[in-house]
This record gives sequence, structure tokens and C-alpha cells, in this order.
Amino acid sequence: MTALSRRHFNAVAMTFAAASLAPLSAYAVPRDQQTTSSAIDLLTDPFLQLPGMDSVRVAWFTEISGGRHLVLVGDSVESLTLAQVVAGTFGAARVFNANDVTMTQTAEDFQSQLPADRKPTPEQGIVARPIHRHEAAVTGLSTAGRTKYRVASIKGTEAALSAVYTLAPAVPAGAGAKLMLTSDHQAMQNTATNLELAAKTMGQLDAVLVAGDLVNIPDRASEWFDDTRGSAFFPCLQGSAGRADRGGHIGRGAAIVQNTPMFPAIGNHEVQGRRSGPAITGLNASFGMPVPTDIAAGVYDTVAGTVNPSGNAATKARWIENHSFSTRTYEEVFTLPTNDQGHSRWYATTIGNVRVITLYQTRIWRGTDANADSATRTASSRYQESAVALADPLLQGYGEFIFESIAPGTPQFDWLAAELKSPERKACEYTIIQLHEAPHGLGDNITPPFSDPERIEEKDPAGNVVGVRYEYHVDRNPFFTQAIPMIEAAGVQLVLNGHSHLWNRFVARNGITHYMEGSNTGNTYGAFTTRNQRARHVPPAPWLSQNYPKFDDPYGLQPQVPNIEPYRFGEGDPMPYVSDNFVMAFQLFDSHTGELSTWSAPVGATLQQPVLIDRIKLQPSTVVPLPEPTPSTPPPSTGSPSTPPAGGGSPSTTGTPSTSNPSSAPGSTQPVPRPLPNTGN
Repeated sequence: MTALSRRHFNAVAMTFAAASLAPLSAYAVPRDQQTTSSAIDLLTDPFLQLPGMDSVRVAWFTEISGGRHLVLVGDSVESLTLAQVVAGTFGAARVFNANDVTMTQTAEDFQSQLPADRKPTPEQGIVARPIHRHEAAVTGLSTAGRTKYRVASIKGTEAALSAVYTLAPAVPAGAGAKLMLTSDHQAMQNTATNLELAAKTMGQLDAVLVAGDLVNIPDRASEWFDDTRGSAFFPCLQGSAGRADRGGHIGRGAAIVQNTPMFPAIGNHEVQGRRSGPAITGLNASFGMPVPTDIAAGVYDTVAGTVNPSGNAATKARWIENHSFSTRTYEEVFTLPTNDQGHSRWYATTIGNVRVITLYQTRIWRGTDANADSATRTASSRYQESAVALADPLLQGYGEFIFESIAPGTPQFDWLAAELKSPERKACEYTIIQLHEAPHGLGDNITPPFSDPERIEEKDPAGNVVGVRYEYHVDRNPFFTQAIPMIEAAGVQLVLNGHSHLWNRFVARNGITHYMEGSNTGNTYGAFTTRNQRARHVPPAPWLSQNYPKFDDPYGLQPQVPNIEPYRFGEGDPMPYVSDNFVMAFQLFDSHTGELSTWSAPVGATLQQPVLIDRIKLQPSTVVPLPEPTPSTPPPSTGSPSTPPAGGGSPSTTGTPSTSNPSSAPGSTQPVPRPLPNTGN
């Protein structure tokens, strides 16, 4: 695969060239960094990850191959000059060496939002863009206050130095914390303004939860770092965005994650489809063509002798991944707690007196084409396969298949069952489960049911398959029938989701568990209620219409009207949702008080004053304290250590994050399945 440099694009050689041009991020509000020349800069500001009792990880991205990458800590960093950094004299600052890891799948293509002279052509296809990630574990921190820090990347006589930010270790166990709740940024038009206003309203935070859909195409580097529309993921959360919202205000975002650790969940837009095989013309096409892993494995078996004659296990695994789907880029961007499977696709962590449980609950989104006559099916969708795709298993879509099951007996379900009973969770007053797709909602994406698509093959009299369609049975949703009863029985106070791009909140029948989507950043997909008579798509016969409710919450909960200042219908009745492309909403959970708050504001030419529209107090759980822990030293580096720093201080190493949720055997008690309500249209 050819390579693309952020600063220089050679349409002939397509090689990673020496940096000489201005950075692509120059279109936006300049980050407050110092550089010796335009030949070197930081692709992002630093951001905080995985805080510990006396430590926190600091990470950032560059396109600098090699060199030294440092985190500089202490009050004296404020007076550091760029000349001192180049000379390697850091005064009284503590110095921590960061590693240098090249991301493996970041790329650009002809649909990337890049300047024309740096954008690949359609003929060039998907072009690799080597992005370097740097991370160090900063140790020896005190919980008494916040500590100033900067990061520096140095190569030869060139250097880039960030502005001054502050960091802190984990919130002490049992202490209150302020958590921003957000999701579905996706480089959308109002995202930067939403975050700008949220940060002004909330002040210093202790954590940011992002319930999925951080970007649109996860392997496209510019969507994370420097999309020329001005609303890439990191600029919005670091205050260097620059996009006009729908009201005309230039949204800047805010310097949030430089000073606050972030804990995301995987949404469908963090899952890249197959990168190899037929019809992959670019990253967008790749994103829309995931294939279930078992299908890709079956295809591999037919070509293994050709593509992997030595039978190398790693080659086999990568071939199957390239022909199915992956979350590789997402996992390379973040350092998160690991689970008992050794990965971070689902995980748990404690933030003060809050246990945050993050699930991998999403599936591919597909369109709504539904043709009863198989001969007329020209497009694959959630309901059908196109006629031309039937001959090739890699061209078929397999409906809206679930990326990672959470049915009973699966690793994720068993892990969740154990986590809900864990001492770590019981030691917290509050539990938040964040996931992308939730069981309750008024949005479009709440249907079809979150069940495995039933594949129905239609055959001619000779037995040949002439059509394939998919049915989704409302009574075969294991998350609703099995996991939700377990979650509610455990007294979880909040289930946070995204995906439908609106605000709505529900209260479970136990009176304790609240379900909330708070992803409205001005790109709503609508609310569908009996009151407003806006109806969801329902496929025609032979599909079973009772599986696809037109209105309201498919599982029978009533949406809660915002209890302070709701929006209203034209007749004056209060709306139980916020769903408007010219209105923003953002949320905060403050566990000092147990209050879950939502503010809203319209977009306008100037930044509008937000209004508190909803505030409820979550019911705390009875706490069972954990034994007193002891600080630990970070694990040794898994990569090559940097050169010992000059100018004083002690180097630090980085490696695989420690597991914040020790594995434990899942409980033997099976949850009682929940009865399903009537969900006819």
C-alpha cells in the first residue's frame, strides 16, 4: 500500500515524503503550540487516558517518524522555552519518555475532506497515512490538586511544544465526580458548538463518557485529526475546531480532553467494514461492506492454500479481519481498561463513587429497501440481498448483523453478569452503563429489533436460491429479554446510549433505572411518536409488521417530559424529547449530588445561553467498601524505550494498560427473561 504524508502529497511516487508544507490543521483555530518550523508539529494536543491512584496516561499524535517524545511535568513547565526543549534542558520539570507506535490502518481516499493537492484520486483508491501515537505514564501524582504539564516532540534540531495543561490521578474511591455525557459527534455541523457551550456550562470535569459514533469512517485519519470542514473528533474536544454551525456561529469546541480523561464506547461508526475483496473502491465503500466473521472464515477456507500456503496463524487472522470487519483503529487510538478477555471492546472502570460499565452493543446500519419480489431487488439493505450479490458471499450484507453478541453464554454477557456482582461495582454509589444501542427510545434506529437477522432463502421450483430476505423478531432480542432484567435487578441507575441523534429519557418499572440518549448535536434523525404522527419505516408483507413498531418506544416505556423547561408542540403541550437540527442538548452527571442534568440551547450567529431543561436525582446504592488499595508501578514498556531524558527528571515507560476490572467467574444464577409487551402497529 502506498503512503500519504499530511504535509506533502506526491501524486506520482505516493510515498511518505519529507515534511515541508503547512499542516492541514492550519485551516482551523491554531492550537497554542510552539514549533521551530512548519516542518514539525503536533497533530493533536495531548489527551488524558487511564488514570490510576497516583498516575495518568498522556497520549498525543504526530506524523513524526522517530525522534523523542516527552511529557514534561511540574509548575516550571510554564516557563519552558522551545530553545530549551531543543537543547534538552528542562530545568526542574519531571520528564517522562513516551513511546512511538505507528497506527496500522489509518488512511485517506478520494472522499476524505482534505485540500485538493493532498487528496488521493479515485484511481489511487485507499492510501495509507502513517500516524504516530505517543504515550507516557505520568506517575507520582498527588490527589491534593492538579499538576501542570506539556508534551514535546523533538527530531534533530526541530521541535514542537504544546501549551500548558493540567492533569491529576484518578478521583479517589468514594469521592464525588463530574462526568460529561456525550455521543455521536461524527464531525457533524453543530458538534463543535455543542462541546464549546457544554464546557462553558460544566467547568472542570473528572471524566468524559462518549457513547459511540465518535467519527463516521474509523480508518479515515482526517476524521480523527484534521478534516477540513473543521469538526474532526480531536479538534472538537481540544478547542481547535472551526466549523460554522447551522446558526452561523463558528464552533471552536473546547480544551476538554487535554485536562480530563475520556472513556468511549464502540458505536457502529467505530467498526470498519472489510478492507479487501470485491467492490472496495474507497473507505466509504469499505465501511458499508462488513461481513460476519464466520462468513469470512468460510471464504478463507476456500482460498487458504493460495493466500497462506504455510498456514501461518497470524496471516489467517489478518486475512479474515480484512475480509470481515474490525475495530482496530479505534482500539489503537485509545488506552482503556481491559476486560477478562484481554481487550477493551467492553470494559469497566471506577470514577470516584461511580462504576462505569461500557458495552460493545452495536450492529451495522443499512438502508430500508424492501421489495417483496426478489427479482426486483437491486439493493442490499437491512431487509434483503440484491439479486446480483447472491453469487458472492463477500458481496452480501447479511442484514443488520450484530458485531458482538451479548446473548446468554457469550463472553460479553458472562462478563457483564460477573461485573454487576463484582466488589468494585458494589463499592460504588452509582452505576452507569454506556453503550451505543439501547433497548428504549423514540428514534428511528430503535428498529428493527436488536436481534440476529433471520435469513430467509427464497427458492425456485428447482431448489435454486433466487432471493434472500431478513426478518427481525421482537421477541428474540436477548439484550432486552435477558440482560435488561439483570441490569435492573442489580439497581443500575443509568443506561446511557446514542445512535438515534436525539434526547429522550425513560424510567424503568423498578423506578430506579433511567434510560437516556443524549446525542443531540443538531443532526437528528427524528422522534417517532403517536403524538406527532411521524412514523418509522415498516416493510411490506411478507415481512411481519408487528416486529417494526411505527411509533413510540417499541418496548412500552413512556418517555419522560423534561421536568424543568421542556420544548413544546405548537398547541403548547410539552414535548418528551429534543429533536431539532437547530437545537443542541448536552448532559452532566454530578455524583457529588447524584444529579443528572440536561441543558439545551438553539444555535445562532452568536453563542446562545443554555437553559436547564431537565434535572433528576439518581437513587444511590448501598456501598460495600473495598479493602484499602496500594499504589502500583506502571507495567514495563512493550516497545523500545526512549533515550533517557536530559535536564533532570526520571524517565517513565509505557505498556499494556492494567485491567481495571479483574476477571471473576460469572454467577451461576440465570436472569429471569422479561415478558414482552404487545408491539403491534
